[in-house]
This record gives sequence, C-alpha cells and structure tokens, in this order.
Amino acid sequence: MTPLVVYAFSPRVGDLDLYFRTARAFLTGATPNQDFRFEYPPYALLWFVPAAWLRSTQWEFVPMFGLQLAIMDGLIKWALLREGARRWGREWRSVVPCLAYSVTSWAAALYYLKRYDLIPAVLTLGALVALARRRDGLAGLALAVGIVTKLYPVVLVPLAVAVCWKRGTLGKLVMGLTLGVAPLVPLSFVWPWWGFASFHVDRGLQVESLGASLLWAAHHLGLVKGVLWVHAPAAYELHGAVAEGVRVTTRWLWVVGSLGMAALGMWSVRRKMPERVEDLARLALGPLVAFIILNPVLSPQFLTWLMGAAALSLLSGSRSVAVLVLVAAILSRGVFVGPTYKYGLGIPQTLLLLARNGLLMAAAVLLVRDAWRRASASNVAPGTSAPPVDFIPVATEPVAVDPASVGLATQRR
Repeated sequence: MTPLVVYAFSPRVGDLDLYFRTARAFLTGATPNQDFRFEYPPYALLWFVPAAWLRSTQWEFVPMFGLQLAIMDGLIKWALLREGARRWGREWRSVVPCLAYSVTSWAAALYYLKRYDLIPAVLTLGALVALARRRDGLAGLALAVGIVTKLYPVVLVPLAVAVCWKRGTLGKLVMGLTLGVAPLVPLSFVWPWWGFASFHVDRGLQVESLGASLLWAAHHLGLVKGVLWVHAPAAYELHGAVAEGVRVTTRWLWVVGSLGMAALGMWSVRRKMPERVEDLARLALGPLVAFIILNPVLSPQFLTWLMGAAALSLLSGSRSVAVLVLVAAILSRGVFVGPTYKYGLGIPQTLLLLARNGLLMAAAVLLVRDAWRRASASNVAPGTSAPPVDFIPVATEPVAVDPASVGLATQRR
C-alpha cells in the first residue's frame, strides 16, 4: 500500500476540487441541484462531507480525502487476502488476487486515488462477499448504498435477486435493499436529489468510449470528416453529426447489452447455483463489463469498478477474463501520456485506447461464452463425464459417510 498512500497525500487534485467545492457549499447551507449543480447520486456528497468539515481549504481537503480512499484501498486488499486464505490457506496462490490487484492499482494511481469510485467499489466487493457467505441482508444493504453512491451497482441487483430467489432468502435481500434506500424518502423533501440524472442524460460521446475510439481512429485514417474533439463540462467528447449518430446508436446498444448480460447471469444462476465466491465474482463481471464497454461515457476510473471482482475471480477456474480486465486497467494509464488528450489523441495513444477497449470487448465475449457453458454444464446427462474440476481432492481413500450428515454438509457449502 505504501506507493498508493504516498500518492494519496500528493498535491495532485484531479476531481477532488469538485468534491471539495460541493461539500463546502452543502455545509454552508446550499441545496444541491437547486443552489448548485451536483452530478452524482446523493450519497456521494455524504462521503465528501467529513473531510470538507474537518478541513476548510482545498489543500487541506486533498490529503484528508486521500487518506479516506487509502483506507478503502486497504479494505479491498484485506478482503482479497482473507478470501484467498479461506480458499487456499497458506499456499502461494492465496495471495495472487491481492498481488494482482496491487500491481493494477499502482499502475492506475493517476485516477485510482483521485476519484471517489473506490468507495462504491468497496461496497460492491463487500456485497459479493456477503452474498457468497449467505449474508443476504448485508449484501442488499451494501448494494443499495453503492447504487445511491455511484449508480452502477444497480446492474448487479438482478444477479443478487436470482441467487437469493433460488436460496429462498429473497426477503432478506429486499430488506437490505430497502434499508439502504430508505433515507431517500425524507431526503426528497429538502433536496431534489434526482436532478443528477438529467445531467447524465445530456452527456455526449465521451472520447474513451468504444464508439468514440473507433470513430477517432476512422478520423485519423481520413474515413470520417467533421469529428471535433471538445472539452465538455464534465469530460472530453467527440462532437459533430457522425459523433451524434454514434452516440444515439451506442446508447441503445448499452441498454440492450447491459440488460441482456444481466438476464444471461440470472439464467445461468437458475440453471446452476454459484458455489464459490470466485464463481459469483465471474458472474458479476458480466453485467459490469457490459455496462462499461458499451457505455457512451467511459471514464478511466470506471475500470476501478471491475478490479475487485476480477482479482477475486483469480482464486480458481478460468483466469482469462480477469487477466484481460486487469491489463485493460493498466493500459488506461498510457492514454494520458503527453498533452494530446487535451487536443485530440495522437496515433500512439489512439492505438493504445483501441487496445484497451478491445481487451474489454474480448472479456465481454468470454463472459458470455463462460456463462452459457456454465449453465449448459448443469444439463450433463447421467453417465457422461462431468466437467473437469480445478482442484485435486485431498482424500483419495474410501471414507465412511454418515447418511444423516449429508444434508448438513450440503447446507454448509
């Protein structure tokens, strides 16, 4: 954690200036989306307030909020180490998820500790671990708080519903979700918190999105004219008639693709229940990757949403998707090398961006294939060979089994 802690206390501001100004305005009595624009879901502001309350200037706020994010980073790594130890004990492979995550976070430090996306990422990972441990109420609560902090965890709700429905514990999940969003009811009387949605509906084609990267590459090749690289209020975007057409098409693909991947995950769970936390993490990567790579807005910090689940899926089974996702997160750093990001990516950075987006698309395709195969494996006919396991049983000699204990052992899995 040391390199990240050092960077957390660096004077680099990033988006922290926005967080500080909105939190200070809120503390002085201003109402978000009424007295000032607030582009995030309402709980996000509540995460900004403590550091802004303790420190009255931006330069004091930056290290204080950085410390808050460093703690979140520590929680993720602790969870990965803990799950590795539960799965493999003291074997070397138990630390692989944490090491892979650490290397990726070091490479992504430019945005990793200068954006608040690490907070919902902790909540999302916590929800997955809680769901795997059958603490479904806690999983629902973590998901709900994550949704009202950054919105994107909403794509995991169908997966959680499918798992809890099959377990017969859907009521616990719903209770957790309800508790997480309940504060929005009284909040609605003093704060038009839903106003953040209109800001995002009006956003254009962000330059790092899949459609924008392909369009900008076509622009470099001279295949498309009239493509403008514009500094919009929240990000750099591509403007022009062709860019607008790509934006509209991408939005439809984003909605259909995200819903389709969520439905595929639910179907996979219905056919075969995930047995281990890494299986659940791989299923969660499906809707998350689709939501990101098909989105007309793709900021570099969005990769933070994937890193925890990708690292967790390294515990066992196929590791191809995890490697693709983590390498993509590392490659994102290279897009910002040099000044070209402000005026239009040069050819080397454009190729790197295409490679990054290509890795995420490849991961999405593999996730669809794996979910389909996983569900199909539940239909193996009696007498046929079962899919190979990814571990060697410890006991190889016949062991007497008490029939009365079989049901209990099945319930503990």
